[in-house]
Amino acid sequence: MDTAKRGCLLNVLLFVLGAVVGTGMTAVLVVLAFLPSRDTTSADPGDPGVWVKEVDTLLGAPEYEVWLGASEDHGHVVEIPAGWGHEPEVVRSAEGVELRFRNGGRIFVPVSAYAGGR
Repeated sequence: MDTAKRGCLLNVLLFVLGAVVGTGMTAVLVVLAFLPSRDTTSADPGDPGVWVKEVDTLLGAPEYEVWLGASEDHGHVVEIPAGWGHEPEVVRSAEGVELRFRNGGRIFVPVSAYAGGR
């Protein structure tokens, strides 16, 4: 009788361990599936530098964003609205940077947003 109880307890513990490990692996896979990747599609080094990046996930269409700052991996991020394209004309001025798109859309970013109030 003692042996049967130990076998049953071992089976329950293995079942619980399997459930915990399975749940953990599923959570990791879901996070990896939805984790976006960013690839630079165009660069306009200057003061400030302007980098257009494609944000891609497993699900959905790619989105685009513009990074303004001193380096490609650190700066002020501006999302580009869907349908505006991903090749803005960059116009720099003393007040900030204007991004002009072919559809007529414009985004103005003041210098205080990307230069810390320079």
